[in-house]
Amino acid sequence: MRQAWANKEFELYYQPQVRLADGRITGAEALIRWNHPTLGVVSPAVFLPALEAGLLAVPVGEWILRSACEQAAQWQNTGCDEFRIGVNLFAAQFRMRDFAEMVESALEDFSLPAHSLELEITENIILRNEQRIMEPLRHLRSLGVGIAFDDFGTGYASLSLLKDYPVTRLKIDRSFVSGVERSKKDEVIIEAVIRLANGFNLQVTAEGIETREQESLMRHYVCDEGQGYLYGRPMPAHEFTERYISSLNRQADVLKHK
Repeated sequence: MRQAWANKEFELYYQPQVRLADGRITGAEALIRWNHPTLGVVSPAVFLPALEAGLLAVPVGEWILRSACEQAAQWQNTGCDEFRIGVNLFAAQFRMRDFAEMVESALEDFSLPAHSLELEITENIILRNEQRIMEPLRHLRSLGVGIAFDDFGTGYASLSLLKDYPVTRLKIDRSFVSGVERSKKDEVIIEAVIRLANGFNLQVTAEGIETREQESLMRHYVCDEGQGYLYGRPMPAHEFTERYISSLNRQADVLKHK
């Protein structure tokens, strides 16, 4: 892992996030990939657990954040003013005393508006860092940074955490979305999560959408956004630019000349 970091073998891929009401791309989630010199692109399931638990978590986490902010700012500068970037956090990052300052610095260095960044945290991160996490998250939220509760519904403490943390978005775990066509129970859970989010005035993203039927059901329950292979797999920045950013700019040009 250290050699991979030293050799700059890590790369960020981006998966599109779509507004379900009209199908428009609203942003992307930045996801780390390892370009191994002989094995090719290594699945994050293989290396992420070791990375998160090791000493590289903090420097790699900072690199992910800064690289994602820089890329989002570049896309915004091409005309995608409202483009939002989602960044996953490692638990180790909350052991940094200057975590919030590091995020602020990334936003300032690349002139990215705070509301264009969304930090994704899991229940496990919160439970392992409960005393450390509240203050920096509240501070960042006060600046306008979004806070997404990732993999929502898979943990036992999810509901109690909602009222205490400055969350702005719930991301419904893909395990519920993948079964929604066959399981009435999954459908009921998804409907309940969306109603709950509405009660807290939160946005909702359904992860793992792969079929039009799943998309239709999410739209039926007025889920705000979707993410999954139906819209695109995670891809390198240059491919994301070609497939999505260029089309967004064309849409913007059409609207300007109407």
